[in-house]
Amino acid sequence: MNTKRFIISITAGFAVVLLLFGGTGTNTILFNTGYAQTATLGEPIFVEQGEDTLVGEIGPNRTQHTFTSNGTMNGNIEYDKTGEYVSFSKGNNLTFDKGHAVMKTKDGETANYTFIEVFNGTDYQGASVYSTNSTGKLSVLDNALVIFKIEQDESGNYVDKQWLWK
Repeated sequence: MNTKRFIISITAGFAVVLLLFGGTGTNTILFNTGYAQTATLGEPIFVEQGEDTLVGEIGPNRTQHTFTSNGTMNGNIEYDKTGEYVSFSKGNNLTFDKGHAVMKTKDGETANYTFIEVFNGTDYQGASVYSTNSTGKLSVLDNALVIFKIEQDESGNYVDKQWLWK
């Protein structure tokens, strides 16, 4: 077993639990630990717009989706993303999603990532773990944990803001 990937998976899962129980503001995560603690995340590393499409039902309470998006990293590196995820309906307007995608810059650098997210009836929140062989602009993403918040309209179009968790 790859211990590094296992630890990153646990960390990403922990991040989602914190998001579920703490919630997010525009750039602040409130850690619900019984103490008044907040972590200011600063400016998002990614800001993107995209479209989510329904592929189809794949089982009871399970649906497969695909998505495409484009945006900027650090405000000046343009990229496109494509990916897919499976959505698990938990009832009471709560879903859990798990997926993977590829990010590609305009000059050909790539990064892969896996993500988990929850939808509580109003927005999506989650965490992504990136990996890349890039030695250029995307090298900062190798083994990086990113947390995000997505606002989606009824047509499946969304705006996604993501913060690098340091």
